[in-house]
This record gives sequence, structure tokens and C-alpha cells, in this order.
Amino acid sequence: MKGNQMNGENAEPVVINRCKIDEVFASPFIELIGLAPRNPVVRGLILSQTGRLPEPERVTFEQIKEWVEMTCTKKIRPPNAPRSQAGDGFAIKLEFSETEYGRAHYSVGRSGSDDFTLDADEVLALVHAAIDDATGVEAVIDKIAELIDTEAWERCEPNLDDYGDYEYDEHESNDSGNGSVDYSRTQVRERLLGFLRERHPGLLEELT
Repeated sequence: MKGNQMNGENAEPVVINRCKIDEVFASPFIELIGLAPRNPVVRGLILSQTGRLPEPERVTFEQIKEWVEMTCTKKIRPPNAPRSQAGDGFAIKLEFSETEYGRAHYSVGRSGSDDFTLDADEVLALVHAAIDDATGVEAVIDKIAELIDTEAWERCEPNLDDYGDYEYDEHESNDSGNGSVDYSRTQVRERLLGFLRERHPGLLEELT
């Protein structure tokens, strides 16, 4: 909800905040706004990350902070937010990184981590397919790796924090970026074998 509500006929409007500023921007960028709230490049970065600009009369950090908290939607998950559970399956730790290029001619790297959860039914379907095809454990690991490579950004919610400085240059950009996901195939193997050893030892024997 955004905007104001009236509390009584002649009362002052009550400001309704949609979020906190640290749920929209990473802390290094918040510090940058505090240092240069009037800077057109900084305001361009606000535009590139929120799709809108604060009104021209909002020229102090507190005014911009109020505008962000009244009008923007949170994007950064709080550090203590609960992670999704894998149910009867298991989860793989993923490390995310990306470089964002904005229309204000800047680039900044970000990184974060999250768990890629696999439900038991999802894992068992891959195991049964490998048994039917007589392709073994490596085939299941390959399929899980393929799922991670293609669906990690859709299924996970990494809390990406900026690292390093914002770099300003004249490269051609149009609010683009690139991202990558790193994980351990050894961990995939260990989680898969542990899951089967504990819950489905018969399937493990058939698979190996």
C-alpha cells in the first residue's frame, strides 16, 4: 500500500510505507545516495533500479529515503528471512554473481547465495529414469546440474550485495547485465547419495 490515509476528519495524513530503503537498495548504494543525493548520475542509478525518479524537489537523503519507502517495492530479501524448505528432498548451496550495466554508463558487480531445493518426487523421477536407461548415478547428477544451470535464477532468491565500486565509463549499455551461478558437483553427488542411502537404499543399489 502506498500514499496517505486520513485518521479522522481533520487529522494530519498518516504516511503508509511500502518497504524500507535497505529492502530496495544494497547498503553501498544507500551510502552513495547519502553522499551525493543531488548528483544526476546517482539519480540515474535510482531510475535504473526502480524504473522511476524521485521528484525534483526531493534533494536530500531523507527526502529520497522517504520517497523510496513510500513508492518502491522491496527487492532485497532481509538477511534473516527463512529459506524455502526442501521437504523430503535436499538442497544444493549456490553462489550467484552478476554484473549490471545501466543506462547511466556504470557497471557494478553483485554476489550472493541461496539453496536450490529439490523435492523428493523430483529427485525420484530422475533416479527412476536413470535406472530405466541404465545410465547410473552420473546421469542423475548431470540432470540435476542441468536443472540448476537453467532454473537457478527463477527458483532461488539470492540476496545480491554490491561489491567493489560503481565504475562509470562510456560503454554502450541499455540496462543490461550478465549473471553466473557456481556450485559444487561434489556436493550434488553427496546430497544425492545421502538422500538415497537414508530413504531409498533399494533404489541406490539399482542405480549403482
